[in-house]
Amino acid sequence: MDTASAFEADLETFLTDMVWTFTTHCGRSAAVVWPRGEDTVVPALIAAHGQHGPARRHLALDFAERLGTLVDHRTRARYRTVAAGDSTEGTPVAADTFLLPLRGAVEARLTPLGTDWPAGVCGLRHRLRAGEVLFLPAGFNCALSTRSQALVLELTLSRREPDQVATDRGSPV
Repeated sequence: MDTASAFEADLETFLTDMVWTFTTHCGRSAAVVWPRGEDTVVPALIAAHGQHGPARRHLALDFAERLGTLVDHRTRARYRTVAAGDSTEGTPVAADTFLLPLRGAVEARLTPLGTDWPAGVCGLRHRLRAGEVLFLPAGFNCALSTRSQALVLELTLSRREPDQVATDRGSPV
């Protein structure tokens, strides 16, 4: 199998693991997934960070579009750098979101908002390393902190409107 074919196979496996997490936990709880294929997908997404070619050819946007197609949602991709020692205030998660640390590690502190969650859904504190993925359903509060600089790919999902393209290619990647 050539390198391009191996990457495509790993990408599909990685995305499939994310889709299973979304399907299982959407509207129910936050979840951590350790997708297979991260050893090729994560370095490729890191390499794409900061590249300014045609928007139609950016790997992070292609990744987001493929995920959006698989879960039938518009998907917005955004790289986020979390500075060493930085700690963010809790921010309400307005739309289902995946956080994928690409470099470094982040600690996510989650708290469900409101009382409409299934019994047993409570706060979560998890340290995510590069390649691990955190699914955040809408309706949680999320605070991030890190000891060393981290690069995170944030993928935000929203319901697709009729005749709407799968991905917001105007996203800041």
